[in-house]
Amino acid sequence: MFVDQHLIVIRGNSACGKSTVAAELQRRMGRGTANVGQDHLRRVVLREHDVPDGDNIGLIEQTAQHCLQIGYHVILEGILYSGHYGSMLRRLMGRHDGPTHVFYLDVPLEETLRRHAGRPLASEVDSTKLREWFMESDVLGVPGEVVLGGEYDVGGVVDRVIQAVGPVRERTSSSQGKFL
Repeated sequence: MFVDQHLIVIRGNSACGKSTVAAELQRRMGRGTANVGQDHLRRVVLREHDVPDGDNIGLIEQTAQHCLQIGYHVILEGILYSGHYGSMLRRLMGRHDGPTHVFYLDVPLEETLRRHAGRPLASEVDSTKLREWFMESDVLGVPGEVVLGGEYDVGGVVDRVIQAVGPVRERTSSSQGKFL
């Protein structure tokens, strides 16, 4: 079992910058960092709506757990509503022996609407739907959870997360040479 692997959970409402932050974190943390995105597993792989007890919840948990077990740092990002995903997230964090970091991006509704308007998804999901999905301060309430408000741009969020996580050790397994 790897105990130096970091588990980083980034949650927040739609269009608050989670996916952009996760991609930049993965780039900065280097190879051996897995970016496990809720939207990809739920919307792309399973084509599932976000519902309580959805199939994607177990897939997300197993994917993150597998990546940790084989020595990857894991960035798990998504809306990850506490009512749907809270138990799974607490279970995943409880089983992880390494450092765990939880961030909630608490961006106000008006700012998420502004950001959403410039995304390709805006043609599929209108502002009315975004308003329906918006959850005010949906924090998990776990020890060490960091809430970052809308005053931070993506770069500021990435800097804060990198500062909290600190230096990471790169993955050094024999499969490392297989990365392209």
